[in-house]
Amino acid sequence: MRMLLGLISTGLATAVTAGPDLSGTVPVFEETFADGLNRYDGHRGLWSTLPRRKRLMTNADHSVFLDHGVLPGVESPVLHAVTEDGLALRSAAVPPTLADPLAAYMRATGQGGQAGRIRYLSAMISTADTWAQTYGYIEVEARIPLGQGRWPAVWMTFAGLGWPPELDIFEAYGAGIHRPTERDNTFTVAGIFDNTGPDGERLSVDVKNPDAPPGMQDPVRQDIGEKVIHKFRRALRADDLGADIYGRFNTYAALWRPDAITFFFGPDRDHLRQVYRMPVPPDLHAPMYLIANDQFTARGGWWPADKALDQVLHPSNAFVIRRIALRALEPDVSIDMGSGHAAFREISSVIRDTPGDDMIAPGGGFDLIRLSGGADEIRLSRGREGKIISGFGPDDRVELEGYPFVNETDVLSRLTQVGADVWLSSGADPGWPQTIIFRDRKVSDLSADQFILRWPVALDVWGADARRDPKPLRDLDGDGRISGPATGARFSDRDGAAVIAGSPGQDVFLIGHPGTRITDPGGLDAVHSWTRFTLPDGLEQGVGRGPRAVLTAPPAGARLESAARGVTLIGGPGDDLFVLRGASRGTIVHVRGGRDRIRGLKQGDRVRIGRSVPDVPITAHPQGALVTLGPGDTVLIEGLTPDAARGMLQR
Repeated sequence: MRMLLGLISTGLATAVTAGPDLSGTVPVFEETFADGLNRYDGHRGLWSTLPRRKRLMTNADHSVFLDHGVLPGVESPVLHAVTEDGLALRSAAVPPTLADPLAAYMRATGQGGQAGRIRYLSAMISTADTWAQTYGYIEVEARIPLGQGRWPAVWMTFAGLGWPPELDIFEAYGAGIHRPTERDNTFTVAGIFDNTGPDGERLSVDVKNPDAPPGMQDPVRQDIGEKVIHKFRRALRADDLGADIYGRFNTYAALWRPDAITFFFGPDRDHLRQVYRMPVPPDLHAPMYLIANDQFTARGGWWPADKALDQVLHPSNAFVIRRIALRALEPDVSIDMGSGHAAFREISSVIRDTPGDDMIAPGGGFDLIRLSGGADEIRLSRGREGKIISGFGPDDRVELEGYPFVNETDVLSRLTQVGADVWLSSGADPGWPQTIIFRDRKVSDLSADQFILRWPVALDVWGADARRDPKPLRDLDGDGRISGPATGARFSDRDGAAVIAGSPGQDVFLIGHPGTRITDPGGLDAVHSWTRFTLPDGLEQGVGRGPRAVLTAPPAGARLESAARGVTLIGGPGDDLFVLRGASRGTIVHVRGGRDRIRGLKQGDRVRIGRSVPDVPITAHPQGALVTLGPGDTVLIEGLTPDAARGMLQR
């Protein structure tokens, strides 16, 4: 206890400082739950209520996260309740009637070996399927429940696959009811990181905190299995800050900028004071999503349940959130379309249109697109970070490339009102959620003809939902035919050429035999091929996986991708998108009509156009080089100058 209290009291002389400077930030949302809990249901909404991949057990020995409807036909305790005080996140004991269905669910998601230990249920909300961002401001007004074992937190974690990084706006601890604990009226703030970046690159962990007291400037190292993590962490005693985290609401906040993360605490938003500051390690420059959870017990047994369970788990003893506000950092780069700047960039930017008609094509960063007039077309490719569009009017349109939307009606069904804005979320599988926010609009303001769908790509539902069996279906009876459920499946012809019947759901076909045929494709489907294969009509995506793969698009057009050296991609008369991934040098692309695009072209790749190269006009385009082969017959080579593009063309 002495060591903990010493940690808490050290450095509090610097706690009485000014509140957060929010200049250069823009609002994403401010949630008060006045209209209820806006659950994300796979199509629309804001808040997800289960962990990623829908596995229920995460960081507790004896509890899981749950929400109503997860176990159909079984009545479960109400864990998410909107009250007059705000959203109550509750914990509860597992009712006897829930034990068997809960165990069955955990077996179906690969956690059956832990099901026998589960005694409690907890609640959570997150933006795992809707929003992630790099940098910004998070502010939470909350009241903490009583009872040892209660461990509520609001935090952010990596939007891609893996952990860390993590940013803890706060973790708090329930006070002992009959006997005090050393964590009574305390909370912690932290930044957690390791030496691996968002794309697997090696990063330095040699970081010091010059704002910490002497002897506390190095991060704490912790071994978790085979993983080594590092953390800057400060434990704070609310008594020393003149606060009671159980009897009243308090406000917790963090301002995350590229150079530092500053934590704040106070009775309300107007009286926030700095309580800790840390540098930003290399691992904490990546998109993260937001989580608020009321966890009960902790893995490793260091925070066991209080024996006064009736009081600890009473519905009125909840983790109550009155308000969550999220703001993003406005990008430093500003692009004025009237100055002739190309808007196709891989960095975050603020883009302003002209009074006339503009074509705006942002890159993969976090972009603020500010429209003021004309009939504008915004071309968006699905990526890792969100977009916020202001001034979107009835004459403006958005082209959505690579999004998991079936048609324009599907797009409209996914629009959801979040405060004064409309959100169009594309989900996660299970990482990298992306949402387009239409600022100051209502759902009824938007119409189907304002959306153009191009080359859609389905989410990996097998990666996103642990209940789905990822093993491909095969021709085990040797009759040369394979079929699956109407909800979609993965198929493989490894046992020989076959006729594979597609379904109305989402299908993935793994093809190794040129004689294989796919019939009746439906939904958003994809072929992964190691051989010569022509996509049938209605199949949207083909990926060449082996050096002998030759993929041909159907007449209506498709998305063809090269994921290995020496792949050949052959277009058709329709509009085709050719995507050449990093390890696919030596790809040969045949263009054969339509308005095609090529992405990722590099030295060693070739584009065959079927005519004399010197005679073909090539002009600069905001997204690259535009090759004009005839009326309605063009090829946009993204990211290249006209001279560089011409050097890669062949007859």
